[in-house]
Amino acid sequence: MMNRIVRVMRSVDRGDEQGFVLANVIIFGMIVTMIVAAMVALSTAGSLKSGNDRNYQNAAAAAYAGLADYQAKISNDNGYATYGNKDAQFSKDSGSVFQGDNGNVAFTSSGSTWAPVVGTTDEFFRYEVDNSKYASQGFLRVRVTGKSGTKTRSLVADLRGDGFINYLYFTQYESADNDITGDNCTNDYQWQARSRTCDPVQFASGDVLNGAIRSDDDFTACGSTFNSSVEDHSGKVLAPSGCTTTPKYNGGQPSAAAYLGLPSLNTNMAQEARTDLPTTVPRPGCLYTGPTKVQFNSGGTMTIWSPWTRFTQVTATSHSSDAAAADALCGSSAALQSASGATIPTLPTNLMYVQGVPTTKSDPNYWGSSYPQRYTNTYCTTKVTVSGNSVSYSDNQTFSNGVGYPTSNEWIGTDSTPGTASSVYSCTAGDVFVSGRFSGHMTIASAGTVWVTGDITYTDPNDDILGLVGQNAVEVYNPMTCWNYQSVYYQGYGNYVTCRNVQLVRSAGTNLTIDAAIASNNGTFYVQNYDQGSALGTLTVKGSIAQKYRGTVATSNSGNGKVSTGFTKNYIYDNRLLTTAPPKFLQPVSTSYGVTTQVEVQPAYNPDGSCATTGGKCR
Repeated sequence: MMNRIVRVMRSVDRGDEQGFVLANVIIFGMIVTMIVAAMVALSTAGSLKSGNDRNYQNAAAAAYAGLADYQAKISNDNGYATYGNKDAQFSKDSGSVFQGDNGNVAFTSSGSTWAPVVGTTDEFFRYEVDNSKYASQGFLRVRVTGKSGTKTRSLVADLRGDGFINYLYFTQYESADNDITGDNCTNDYQWQARSRTCDPVQFASGDVLNGAIRSDDDFTACGSTFNSSVEDHSGKVLAPSGCTTTPKYNGGQPSAAAYLGLPSLNTNMAQEARTDLPTTVPRPGCLYTGPTKVQFNSGGTMTIWSPWTRFTQVTATSHSSDAAAADALCGSSAALQSASGATIPTLPTNLMYVQGVPTTKSDPNYWGSSYPQRYTNTYCTTKVTVSGNSVSYSDNQTFSNGVGYPTSNEWIGTDSTPGTASSVYSCTAGDVFVSGRFSGHMTIASAGTVWVTGDITYTDPNDDILGLVGQNAVEVYNPMTCWNYQSVYYQGYGNYVTCRNVQLVRSAGTNLTIDAAIASNNGTFYVQNYDQGSALGTLTVKGSIAQKYRGTVATSNSGNGKVSTGFTKNYIYDNRLLTTAPPKFLQPVSTSYGVTTQVEVQPAYNPDGSCATTGGKCR
């Protein structure tokens, strides 16, 4: 064709007009042909690109659908965190441990099998789970790969349950526990408004809450300051009778929230000291028995006294076969039962659980009718005779529960009515008494009461994290003494020594600080003798508080809401708890799992189902 064009052009040079016209026609035809060819090529390429774009977008949609699928499964069953595929590269690299795949094809890590996205014909997904930090910190990491056509895309997401630890303050009921108060009422919700419902505990005018709060009940407040969100059942905060001061809602007006709930028991935490459950408990913690005292020391150590403890790591029916490892981690029984206690490092990312003295013979910590050596001068084994003013009443002071409570000259009861030491400080319950400057990552859980006997503060507030979980209560130790005894005769009972004047050991205005995530799953967080003496200072909690019943820390003036006895609250949420929890902390009954972080990564799988590689290794 080009030779023809050249000949035509030469004829033009000779003045041949017909040749000139013909040349123009040929050139124009060639241009049109080239344009048409280009348009066809462009159309074909566009069609291919359009298909690829659609597959690329659908692969991302499939990955998000896979993430939603896993979120739904873990939200419906917290135990789903134990399912996965140990052979998946993502899970293998993290050291995750699973008890199976629950028949879920989305856990497939090889071959051509993919889980289909419901409602589509060309979208599929797979996911891999990293549960290595679920038991210790409460979050999961999931890598999800979506596939459509010849395209795959992967994303990694961190999941965390919307539990009570996400809030500075959570309660199931806003009334106090009537087993503690002795009030003749019923612990119902305030929004049920029954005639015998226990009165609510209110936030007072000096109380400041720096964090989100939530209740399955309705809050009551008079002049309090809320610097973050307020959520309760009805979406409103009640005002107590006679209150004239309106609360400040600096974080927005109250809103309604769904039921969250607390587990009724924390005994499942005791299994964290079992050495015969490698799948569910790959890193056993420590078990202590009977009243136990923990003093945190500087430098990341703690001293523990636990006279009833024989074995700190156990199986279902016996003790751990590796006694040396248990002693190194938890302290030897000889040291725990000694006067000086066992000084050990705080448990590394682990849990200590304090159980009551067992009554089952097969339990390795069973004592039968015998007592530990340190129980030779306690009210548990000795009948105390009241004589003059040296001792207030039978089975009280100066004899203790084996770890020093009640203390010398401590008065238990009211001004006119003595109580019994055993009703407050049991000799055999799983109670733990805690104080000191903490360093590390640890949770202390109790089958009874966690007593806070002094300040508990972090050495490094940016790194240290502590959990306190009491089945019955987390209680601030606030003892009284008597400085004026008298003997009173009661018809049919004989002589009783009573106290005409009691006073708190703490001086008026004294402050207390607790750095911890606090939970009482079947009880409350409150202050001992909160209604006695003069007003104390400020109770500062830096962390979170979750409790079944609202705990009382003070009494207040009905008119202006100012504190009359007990502590003024200064509760500050530890924002780190939004993304991490103390090791093996208490889990909610049910929760939804939300995404805290999410990022797209290189595809983990090829469209044929084989793993994508980098440097010859599966990603």
